[in-house]
Formats: sequence, structure tokens, C-alpha cells
Amino acid sequence: MMSKKKDEQVIQTIIGSETVIEGKITLPNSLRVDGKVIGEIDCSGDVYIGKDAYVEPSIKAKNVVIAGEVKGEVETIEKIQIEAKGKLNGNATSRGIVIEDGGLFSGNSVILEAEEKGKKKKVEAVAK
Repeated sequence: MMSKKKDEQVIQTIIGSETVIEGKITLPNSLRVDGKVIGEIDCSGDVYIGKDAYVEPSIKAKNVVIAGEVKGEVETIEKIQIEAKGKLNGNATSRGIVIEDGGLFSGNSVILEAEEKGKKKKVEAVAK
């Protein structure tokens, strides 16, 4: 039997490069987008945005890795990673953001600190 942690690392759903989806996507596992999604993505696992992919207007996930382009809101439980040719134009809320050399982020970010005594703290930053 596989552990839950291992299940989350396996990509179980892939949206192909020629695929365009309009509407809300809700899934309990990880997702890789190589095509185009116009709608909300609500994912319990990780979301990987491929180098030729495009997503708008929102993503909610455990972690989000952006190699393509995202416009809109990105909210994660853990972190957001923007790879060398990735682009995020919008608002980001997470526990951390990693932007590789060459990655682009334009918008506002809210970094959530670890919970202390049942209270959430947030630190706001603006990147332009």
C-alpha cells in the first residue's frame, strides 16, 4: 500500500499540449498542465504548469511549479516556484516563493508564516 505522501508526488492527471479546458477543475491528486486552462484549478496535490502551458484566472494547490504562464491568483499551502522561463502575472499567497533566474513575477505576494499558538501571521510584499 502506498503512503499518502508518495501518492501526492505522482502526477495522476495530465492536460495535454493540444487541450483547451474552460471551467472549474477540482481534483484530489496532482495535476500537470501542458495545454490551456481558462478557469479555476482547485487541487489537493501539486500543480505543474508546463513550459508551453497557459492558465487563468486561479490556482489553489499544495505547491505550484510554473514553467509556462499563469495570469491571476495563485494560492498554495506550501510554496510557489517560478522556473527560468516561467511567468506569473497576478497575486500569490503561499508560505514561500522561489523565482529562478529568468523567471518573471509581476503582482502582489502574501507570505504566510507558520502558525503560532493557533494564529496565522502574514507578511505582505509587493513585486513589480
